[in-house]
Amino acid sequence: MDTTKESIMAVAMRLFAEKGLKLVTVREICKAADVNVALVNYHFRNKNGLYQACIERLFHENTGDELCAIDAGVSDARSWREAVRGWIFGVSRALWTSQGGISLAAGFFRQEMVNPSSMCSLVRERYVVPVQNSLRRLIAMAVDDVHEQYRWADSIWSQLCAYVLRDSLWNPLFRPVDVEAEDWSESVADFVYRQVVAGMKYRARRRAR
Repeated sequence: MDTTKESIMAVAMRLFAEKGLKLVTVREICKAADVNVALVNYHFRNKNGLYQACIERLFHENTGDELCAIDAGVSDARSWREAVRGWIFGVSRALWTSQGGISLAAGFFRQEMVNPSSMCSLVRERYVVPVQNSLRRLIAMAVDDVHEQYRWADSIWSQLCAYVLRDSLWNPLFRPVDVEAEDWSESVADFVYRQVVAGMKYRARRRAR
């Protein structure tokens, strides 16, 4: 393991998640990592290359590949429910740290949603769309109408991402004061899952259109 490369990535992930690609400079990253600026070019070519490497790392660490293919093993109602639950809880856990704070992956997502960078299209197509498509394929196994599939997908995403996309100052207004953030994120994921299985019933394997 190249400790210098890892140090650069660790600092870069934190800064990109906090401020976004546009507002973070290579010099700022290198100063915080206590390395020479030339090392970013050596390891990553440029700032965009470093940004992409960070996203790739976070995607794999948060089981993005598994989420993209989570519908593959569905063959009946039970495996469908398990896949739906796995998708909802998988995405929810990717958005939060174990202490209930917003994760680095969620920070990247929020920055690109609020203030899109030059890498936004790549992030959207390579990392967000495949995860979204796996959800739509699961929904299509229970819902025929395409517009209804999109409404369900939008509702699920919106509920899971509500805390991530708004400023943390607002979060206490939407969470009971006697519940820790970590516990609340889990309960929200469970609530969303129960909504889905109550509102949709697996009928046969279908493909999203």
